[in-house]
Amino acid sequence: MSTASPTTPAFPTHRPSIPYLSKATSLQTLDLWLPQSHDPSSTSPWVIYIHGGAWRDPLQTSTTIHATLSHLHNPPSSPIAGIASINYRLSPYASHPTAPSDPHDAARNVRHPSHVRDVAAALRYLRAEHGVERWIGVGHSCGATLLLQYVAGIGLDDVRGRNDGLEALVLLEGIYDVPLMLRNHVPPGCPEGIARIYREFVEGAFGEGGDEVYRKVSPVAGAYGRESVGRGLKLVALGYSAEDELVESEQREAMLRVLKGDGWVDSVDEIAEGKGLVECRDLQGAHDWIWEDGRQIAAVIEEVVGRIHQWPKNASTMHE
Repeated sequence: MSTASPTTPAFPTHRPSIPYLSKATSLQTLDLWLPQSHDPSSTSPWVIYIHGGAWRDPLQTSTTIHATLSHLHNPPSSPIAGIASINYRLSPYASHPTAPSDPHDAARNVRHPSHVRDVAAALRYLRAEHGVERWIGVGHSCGATLLLQYVAGIGLDDVRGRNDGLEALVLLEGIYDVPLMLRNHVPPGCPEGIARIYREFVEGAFGEGGDEVYRKVSPVAGAYGRESVGRGLKLVALGYSAEDELVESEQREAMLRVLKGDGWVDSVDEIAEGKGLVECRDLQGAHDWIWEDGRQIAAVIEEVVGRIHQWPKNASTMHE
C-alpha cells in the first residue's frame, strides 16, 4: 500500500470515508480532496478515481490514490475543482492471507452488478451534494472496467443522466474482455495455480458461467457510439505497460477495436468532426506499480485536464 500523505499542498483538505448512501456499508464511501481555494460553483472539472483489486482485494481501496495525489499539481491555467476516490462493495475473498472475507459481511459478499451500481450511486451523490457537473474518470485495472460498464450501462437499470458531465476517461491496465483474459490464463501455457486464481476472482465477481455469460458483462460488449455516451465526452486514454504481469496487452487492443468500430478516432485532427478521440498511452512498470508510484497517473491526469480546458465545450461531443 502507498505511504503517501493523504493531503498535498495542491489539495490540502481531505474528507475521508463519506457515505454516499443513507444506509451505507463500510465500503459504500468515498474520499474527497479539495484545493485551497475551493469554489463550490467552479466550472472546472473534477477528477473521480476508481481503484482496482480484481473486485475483491480488501487492501485496495480509495487510499490507492494517495501516491498519485503526492505528484498532482493544480495549475491556475487548468484547475481541478476537486478529487473523489470511490470505494465499492467487494466480492468474497475467503482465502485472502491477511484479511479474509466474512460470509456475514455485507460489504464483501456481492457480485456484479453491485460493484458498478455502487459507482453509479457515488456519482449521483457527488452531483447532488457537491455540485459535480464536469468530471474526468480515472480507473485502474477493474476500476477501468467499472468506468466503462458505467458508460455503457452494463448492469445498470436506471441510465437516465448516467454520463452527464463526463468529459474524459483515463483507463489504466484495464480488464475489458473477461473471456479473453480467462483464455490467456489456462494450462499448459499458464500454471494451474495461477489459472485457478483467475477463475476464482472472475467467478467471485460474476458467478459461474462460460464465454457468453462473461462477455455480456465485459466492456467490449457495450456500445460507445453517440447514443451511449454523455454530452461532451471528448477523450478516452487507454494506458498500458508492457511490463504488466497480470493483464495482457490484448485487453487494450480489444477495447481499442471496439471504440474505433463505434466511430472513435485516433487523430486529433478529426475532433472538430464531432467524434470522440481515443489514444493509447504507453506506461512503464508492473501492474500495481502504476498506482503504487503514482507519477505516471498524475502526469496523464494533468495533461488530460489541460486539454479539456483548451478544447471548446462543444468540440468532439458525441451526443449532438
